Amino acid sequence: MGVTTALEWLGSCSGCEIAILNIGEDLVPIITEALDIVHAPVLMDHKYFGQCGEGVTLEIPDAVVGIVTGGVSNHEHLEVLEEMRKKCKVLIALGTCATHGGIPALMNGQDRAQRWNEIYQTETTDPGASVPNIEVPPPLDRVYACDEKVKIDMQLPGCPPNPALIAEVIIALVEGRD
Repeated sequence: MGVTTALEWLGSCSGCEIAILNIGEDLVPIITEALDIVHAPVLMDHKYFGQCGEGVTLEIPDAVVGIVTGGVSNHEHLEVLEEMRKKCKVLIALGTCATHGGIPALMNGQDRAQRWNEIYQTETTDPGASVPNIEVPPPLDRVYACDEKVKIDMQLPGCPPNPALIAEVIIALVEGRD
């Protein structure tokens, strides 16, 4: 059995997840022998509050290694990141969004309310449209890198990160190398 691993993405484009897949054939032994993936919403159907929404608390399984991608831009992202920190012995921020806020952080320092209104009220949409606020997590005041909110043990930036470096980090962790 491999090292228990949880993967989670926050506010990102999925480029980091594609970079993991771009490890290619070398990924097969990592997935089948080295890792025991216990949580990866991009790969498996896992509901945070139980399969039918019956849970009352966020559920992410315990893992030795956690890999998180994306920046922290809303309250749901923050809650998921904090739960990943609690449940993972080693937490890795993967990709520039996770390590620095990435492209979404370019809006930091601008009038967020004005920008959101511009996004949702364009010439091609209903002029009375408003920023969604029902069943949509409220945004934070800005986009944060993961290490601005929780302790991160390792950072691997890149947009997207280099697949060979991702593989090397995973193999080093599995082999117990620092």
